[in-house]
Amino acid sequence: MASIAQSAILVVCLNPTFQRTMVLDHLWEGEVNRCSQYYLDASGKGINVARVISQLGGKAIHLTHLGGARTQELLGLLSEDHIEAVWADSHSPIRTCTTVINKEHGTTTELVEEPLPVAPGTDKEIRRLYSETLERVATVVISGTRSGGYGTDLYPEFVREARLAGKRVVLDIKGNDLLNSLPWGPDVIKPNLSEFAATFLRGHAVREQEDNHELKDMCAVHMADIWSRYGVATALSRGSRNLWAYGEDGFFELEVTPVKALNTIGCGDAVTAGIAFSLTEGKTLRESVEMGLRCGAANAITIRPGTIL
Repeated sequence: MASIAQSAILVVCLNPTFQRTMVLDHLWEGEVNRCSQYYLDASGKGINVARVISQLGGKAIHLTHLGGARTQELLGLLSEDHIEAVWADSHSPIRTCTTVINKEHGTTTELVEEPLPVAPGTDKEIRRLYSETLERVATVVISGTRSGGYGTDLYPEFVREARLAGKRVVLDIKGNDLLNSLPWGPDVIKPNLSEFAATFLRGHAVREQEDNHELKDMCAVHMADIWSRYGVATALSRGSRNLWAYGEDGFFELEVTPVKALNTIGCGDAVTAGIAFSLTEGKTLRESVEMGLRCGAANAITIRPGTIL
């Protein structure tokens, strides 16, 4: 059996949240809507990734910041999900996001609280904890947008440090965080289509599930360029549409199995988790993306976010 250091996965996400999921038979705007089916989960992109890795049988360590009166409550939820938490006190309250599922119309509505900036000194402590924890893992996943108060070089520096230490790196980030990380050679990037377009196709407003041959060709050119310049593979998720990928075997496309979705929150995170887990198990890019898509489908048919059970 592999040692923990050979198989553990460090998931970094500096944007934690409580996720309240409410399931309603009907939703009437401007009226009191009573709900008897509701759930509370620790969430945020990184927590979703870590939870699915744990559910796949992997060892997940989650690095984040926490603060305020509900810190112990969130730590308790992480413990229930078998996620080891490594955290810095940000002195900023943990936000709550709310998912409203309307069974009458089959819709999912997400209400997102923007995070507060972290306190001075949090950046330094997170960097210290990252370096300390890096020695214990085989793979690093960095997922989601940083809260305010962190240095703009944080994620690129994390990638540089991990690659110099011989660790595998999977990124689900966008914008300058992603662009500035590429020169350090992460193994795989997994943005969704709208994030990829916002990062590499500046000036093109693209929805996550948009689908046309011109857009596909444009993305394929950029994915090939990323591979040739940096040796970085791309897995480009597009919701319920086929996933586009590019690696050492060139461009390929994988079909997404149609499912009757109950809650799509966390599906992309489940895909990231499946990819990272399978790469850590020694699988190929194609095999890992196939596992990721199975995890995404399993997440879609569950009520709670970031879970495949």
